Parts: sequence; structure tokens; C-alpha cells
Amino acid sequence: MSLIEIGEKDASEYVSQAKEVLNKEHKCTLKGKSRDTVTVVDVAELLKKEGFKTKHVKIDTEEHEVENKKQRISIMIIEMEK
Repeated sequence: MSLIEIGEKDASEYVSQAKEVLNKEHKCTLKGKSRDTVTVVDVAELLKKEGFKTKHVKIDTEEHEVENKKQRISIMIIEMEK
């Protein structure tokens, strides 16, 4: 299953990328960290409006150490299917 990591681009660019993958492979995973989790939801909702389905939604946290301090980052993973 293809993974699309959401970042700085506009949501419409990720929608186009996801549609291409979904039409070929019938499944894809959208993943966003921190502030990009909002864009992940936007992309999933735009895909749903075009007839694609949400299969699973997972919310998680990653821990990183920065300057001897633990930092937690929220992650959202949404699996989509045709």
C-alpha cells in the first residue's frame, strides 16, 4: 500500500496524488505529523466527496529527544480505499 506523507503542499495536490494511487492500487495511506494532521483530514474528506472510502483512522504519538528533552509529536494516519 502506498504511503503519502502530507507536508507543506496544498491539500489539492495531495488529493490528486492520492486519486492517482487509488485508481491504480485501490488503497493508500495518508500520514501527517503535528500541524499537518489537519491537512490529512482535509484530504481524506475531499476524497470522500469524490466517492473514495475511509478504511481506518489511527492517531498516535512519536517521541523525539531534542537537547536532552523529550518532545512528543502527534501523528494521524488515514487509510483510504476505492
